[in-house]
Amino acid sequence: MLESMLEYQKIDGKLVKIEKEITESNAKKVVNKMVGIVREAQQKIVQIEKNSNNLLDAFQKLQKSFEEQEKIANKFLKLKLETENEETLQNVETKLKQTTTNILVIEKTIAKLSKSITETLKQFELQKNEVLTAKKKHAQGMNVYKNLVEGKQAEVDKLKQDLQKLEKKVDQKLLAKYKKMRDDKIFPVFVPMINNTCSGCSMGLPVKQLHKLDEDKMLECENCHRIIYK
Repeated sequence: MLESMLEYQKIDGKLVKIEKEITESNAKKVVNKMVGIVREAQQKIVQIEKNSNNLLDAFQKLQKSFEEQEKIANKFLKLKLETENEETLQNVETKLKQTTTNILVIEKTIAKLSKSITETLKQFELQKNEVLTAKKKHAQGMNVYKNLVEGKQAEVDKLKQDLQKLEKKVDQKLLAKYKKMRDDKIFPVFVPMINNTCSGCSMGLPVKQLHKLDEDKMLECENCHRIIYK
């Protein structure tokens, strides 16, 4: 029973090695990195679009204010000043100065806003180009990754067939526990006792467990839950 499980684990170990080779390959790292870059850039683009809408809204409001102040100024300029008394003239002069000041302030604000809009457009183009570049590198990485996977597929299929044959010969409870731990990325599942310790986690075994191991030849580690064998 134990021998069959150890043989099963040995073959499965070859699968683990292939999986690790694929998941830790440079191609996979490039693909993952490019996905992260695209996701981050897209989030920035969403924020840029939001900022752009706010800037456009602010620009339109300023433009409307400018037009209103310009109308007021034109209204005053069209007055027949020679027919007005001195008090009215002074009042017109004060309002005209205030309107002129308002127009100058609005013009400066519009200029500043225009600069912000230009900068926002540059940021948008930068992020857009970054996304395009990342997508191109992602596609290239995926091609390399797919070739790597395809190159290992025949070997993987053969190993899986060998495992299926062995599954009929092993204890089903042990196999179920093995597969559960394997799904949890714990490997190896079966480990030998070395110097009275679990070789999976280096936890020392108490005397009681040592006696049990002598009797049953296998036991579950209380720390890492691997199966210790002797």
